[in-house]
Amino acid sequence: MRQVKPLGLFGNHASQSIFSSSADDIKALSEHIPAPERARVAEYLKAAPVIIALMGYSEDVVGNRFAVTGGTAIQSDGTYYWRRDTAEYVLHYGTGLPRPFIEHGAARQWKAPTLTNEEIMDIDDFFMSLRRRG
Repeated sequence: MRQVKPLGLFGNHASQSIFSSSADDIKALSEHIPAPERARVAEYLKAAPVIIALMGYSEDVVGNRFAVTGGTAIQSDGTYYWRRDTAEYVLHYGTGLPRPFIEHGAARQWKAPTLTNEEIMDIDDFFMSLRRRG
């Protein structure tokens, strides 16, 4: 079982209605990623594989600028995990992400790793263990 770390507020795999309660915290992180860097960071986030595909529709909880089909799905690069809509917050608001993640992505030159099916299943097992613990 491969353990992965939550990507700050975006590692919250709660429902959209619960995630909405973090709107003020997310808004406070706006403009932390400079405009020239946003596309690279967002592309990295988008390129990582989906570990847990969830149906649904997430809407921007900060300024209603976007909506994402399957936005509460969970993606991972094998080290961190985040909601699928995280990239949109980075693109639209420059929403800050934890420094260790920024250093991790920059060290990879913002190229998301390709995970094997076995690695994806190991990460999925980690989430199943969290679910069993409650």
